[in-house]
Amino acid sequence: MSKPAILLVLGASAMVLAIGFAVFSRDDKRGIRTVLAPSETQESIAAPAPSVTEVVRAILPPVPAPSPTRAPIPAKPAEPTAPELLDEASLIAKLRDLAASDPPQSLKLARDALARFPDSPDAPKFEWNVVKALANMDRYREAEEEARAMVEKYPDNPLSVDVDHHILNHPPNPQAAEE
Repeated sequence: MSKPAILLVLGASAMVLAIGFAVFSRDDKRGIRTVLAPSETQESIAAPAPSVTEVVRAILPPVPAPSPTRAPIPAKPAEPTAPELLDEASLIAKLRDLAASDPPQSLKLARDALARFPDSPDAPKFEWNVVKALANMDRYREAEEEARAMVEKYPDNPLSVDVDHHILNHPPNPQAAEE
């Protein structure tokens, strides 16, 4: 039974009880309780009073039974919302915030930024983030390929110099040489 139907039945039951209480506890004008005469008592015994259920059924409309052939309609899954497209400054800030904490997301954002803003003055920053994310994910071959393309595309950019030094011409690891 649905919640509104239950509430309706409870409300009607409360009303029936209140009416019954009022009828049976009614006093006459002098404050004396009325007592039925023996002849009146006999009639009331012969004709029983309706039960609370009968009174409620008389007051409330019938509740339709659920249809057994009708299956419930499954809830429609929430459609995924399109990711918010950030402007260049917001993308750079987001990439800075991600840094090394989430390289796959950083790589995705940087590549999306390059696709949306290929001729932007911030394009070298996006390229640098692609290389950095690949290196942080231990995908060094891909990082080197991206680094070579970046150095070729932006030879005079300080970020290209950084990528060239750290990815393409990195100094030997002193710990590796000792082992």
